[in-house]
Amino acid sequence: MKELTAPLPVNKLQISVGIICLFHVCGLIGFYTSYREWFLSNTPLNLILATGLLLWNHRRLNVKMVVGAIGVFLVGLTAEIIGVATGKVFGAYHYGEAFGFKFMAVPLVIGMNWAALCFAAAAVVNQWKKPYLVKAAVAAAIPVSIDFLIEQVCEKFDFWYWQNHTPPLQNYLSWYVFSFLFALVLIPLLKNSRNLFAPYFLLVQFVFFLLLNLVELLYAR
Repeated sequence: MKELTAPLPVNKLQISVGIICLFHVCGLIGFYTSYREWFLSNTPLNLILATGLLLWNHRRLNVKMVVGAIGVFLVGLTAEIIGVATGKVFGAYHYGEAFGFKFMAVPLVIGMNWAALCFAAAAVVNQWKKPYLVKAAVAAAIPVSIDFLIEQVCEKFDFWYWQNHTPPLQNYLSWYVFSFLFALVLIPLLKNSRNLFAPYFLLVQFVFFLLLNLVELLYAR
């Protein structure tokens, strides 16, 4: 227990938080400069870097946890592939080019984004002394809240496009159901481990897209 409660080496956590903040601040500024397209094209790099930092800062990371994260990646990616092809999972939508390489019309980093968000959310709620289902319910709400912010600006940044330019309620319900199921799997797997970087990972994502929304509102005036 002493190993889990002891803080990470200051340099490791501070460096990680500094890097993720720097990249997101640069992205936020870069999106509104003449280098907009270059910054958008490097969105996958930002996601990969942030996910790498999340795993690097996880105490007692083991094979089961990695397998669980890979499982979320695969199921999340499969749900997106079926969703894009049929319009039956999240609603009718298609992806733009900002997220890079696609497999069956879905960027691979989207599966990674599912895994990273749900992994971080599970790591955060696992520190609470609450019932299992309560922790899973709260953990599922975290990715949905971030998705809600992204949805408001997704078409402006070539992330993805909705058939009627507005995400349906079905999208948020499906996001919650999948996130809840993923949390049910990840919470037990992450037991007896700790990730002090996870709250920063989630907070930076939330603040970044909140600021994008605010800037877009100002631009719209």
